[in-house]
Amino acid sequence: MTTRDIDALVLKNEEYREKDAIITVLTSQEILRIRARGVQSLQSKNRVICQPYSWVHITIDEKANRFPLLLYGTTKRYYFHILEDLEIQTTCQVLNDLVHLGPIHTSFMNLVNTCWQAFHTHTNGYTYACLCLKEIIHYQGIDPCVDHCVKCERTDHIEALSIKQGGFLCSYCNPSHVGKKSKADLIQIHSLFHVQPTAYASFCELYTLTLSDFIQWASWIGYHLNLKLPSLRFLTSISDEIGIYY
Repeated sequence: MTTRDIDALVLKNEEYREKDAIITVLTSQEILRIRARGVQSLQSKNRVICQPYSWVHITIDEKANRFPLLLYGTTKRYYFHILEDLEIQTTCQVLNDLVHLGPIHTSFMNLVNTCWQAFHTHTNGYTYACLCLKEIIHYQGIDPCVDHCVKCERTDHIEALSIKQGGFLCSYCNPSHVGKKSKADLIQIHSLFHVQPTAYASFCELYTLTLSDFIQWASWIGYHLNLKLPSLRFLTSISDEIGIYY
């Protein structure tokens, strides 16, 4: 038996066979699917550490050609308030569906953890969620052009962000003025894609991003990677009407 202790974020809990479950977790090194025996039973001691939106320390048994087996563990923090708001819960579900596309390392895991904590405490959760998406976008190499017009490269008269075109557009390349944004919004987008991880806390003090921003960047990932996310479609359906410029 090969045992290993890990800190992890529980992304998903799926029923498996009669009373077992498969939990999907994000660690500092990988995304793991772990078999948790008997956790559908109310008497299971491991039931509490298998709840989505939990930060846990667990011990697993790893064997070749089978799911790692959950042995035991403790919950370091359970962000249960996420589950009390449908919009926030669905936002976090979209993020959970996308984290496997990101850079799996300690800093990214910590950023997702901070995002969950922010939603749990109702403190700037969407800003941290957008920073998570920004990390995924950068890792996938699909960053928007935010330093000049993506079509003519001029740096003045910037007025819109186009998902299809891949970045900012100036008024001359966007004669119909579709997707026009305020100067403050354009500055915010520019800052989002230039801020370094060491300055994320300062960024969150300066800016407050919204559900609309999150849907915009999740849609950016979906469009450029050709992904169809039911969770994103549902989030858009339950939110106010949001115009995304393709």
